[in-house]
Amino acid sequence: MLVLSNHLIGIPIMGLHTGTELGKTVRPIIDPAQLHIQAFYCEGPLIDFKPAILHTGDVRELSTIGIIVDSSDNIMPPDDLVRLQPLLDLNFKLDDKLVVEESGHKLGRVVNYIVESDTFYILKLHIKPGLIQSMMVTELIIDRSQIINITDDKIVVKQAAVQDKVARALPHHAIQNPFRHPQTEASHTNTSHAED
Repeated sequence: MLVLSNHLIGIPIMGLHTGTELGKTVRPIIDPAQLHIQAFYCEGPLIDFKPAILHTGDVRELSTIGIIVDSSDNIMPPDDLVRLQPLLDLNFKLDDKLVVEESGHKLGRVVNYIVESDTFYILKLHIKPGLIQSMMVTELIIDRSQIINITDDKIVVKQAAVQDKVARALPHHAIQNPFRHPQTEASHTNTSHAED
């Protein structure tokens, strides 16, 4: 199932053993090298330490009621997640990240992204163009295959692929009236001339 990233924030974390809400997600912890959500920061009245982290490997299912895990034991402090420490130190945030073409041309900033709920891989980025570009297109969608490089400051994408997306998003100049067919017009014109 594909999910927009803003639907993953503030959702309940449900314990399968007790059937109760253990907490809520606060922010994703993203690995920029893999474009993958490795974990979520979370909080709630039943979580008695901070920061609290839920690793996506411990998620049983993402359902309509929230993220389902086995128990509160799946929510851990950072000290228990040694392999995750480099990502925690990196503190990478995808929201509002600048997106540029290879040439350096600015496309806009990340406003949302699409996540595959089984694997938590980020598949597509939703980009809000700058003021001038927004007159032509309201939003660009960049596939992960178009991404060349991700740094602390920006995301670099393939130029040709982006131009294809922009071209498809632009409105067509010639719009045909679906209720008026060229043959009907021609026959109507011939009939009117015949009556004269």
